[in-house]
Amino acid sequence: DNLLEWPFSYRVTFSLLDQSDPSLSKPQHVTETFHPDPNWKNFQKPGASRSSLDESTLGFGYPKFISHEDIRKRNYVRDNAIFIRASVEIPRKILS
Repeated sequence: DNLLEWPFSYRVTFSLLDQSDPSLSKPQHVTETFHPDPNWKNFQKPGASRSSLDESTLGFGYPKFISHEDIRKRNYVRDNAIFIRASVEIPRKILS
């Protein structure tokens, strides 16, 4: 994205949304926030010069975000669908 400053260093938040009926119980969304390390290859500007075979840049994630067991305890999956909210804190100078 040419509007962003690189390396990418903005705070990112992912939430798995609990689809339980709020009138029956308070939703218990699962949320994880991170600040990217601008020195990691994963957060450098994408481009043709980067090899898609470079395993060190295949992605970034949380292997223990939520267990399969915990997903089944609440309504995170409803009608074969899940909802994930992603938000990125973008500096004002990019938005204006």
